Amino acid sequence: MPPVKQPVKDTRTPQEIAIQSAATSHYTTLIPGYKAQHIRIKNPLTGKDPLFSVEDPAFFEMFYELAQLGLKDKMMREIETFAATIDPYWGAVYSALEGYFKAKETGSDSSQDASQA
Repeated sequence: MPPVKQPVKDTRTPQEIAIQSAATSHYTTLIPGYKAQHIRIKNPLTGKDPLFSVEDPAFFEMFYELAQLGLKDKMMREIETFAATIDPYWGAVYSALEGYFKAKETGSDSSQDASQA
């Protein structure tokens, strides 16, 4: 008689599963507003989709937080799609986000260098 196959338990946390499914799904994470002034960001961890002004620092922080969890490529692709298909004003939002990420990366690099000195 062959051995009974034991079910394999997924060792990932529910948060890791939610992030991976959001990253690989066909559903959008971002919902654009009129004339690139507002946007909703669906947070896969909380299930909420708060409305942000694209100039609000909270928008950049939420975007950065989700990017650190692994959704950066997907969300940046969605912003590119908005600029190409919906409204060219989204190109400015894309550029602002790129600048924000560069500033965050250089800020974290300089803080790491200072802590190592």
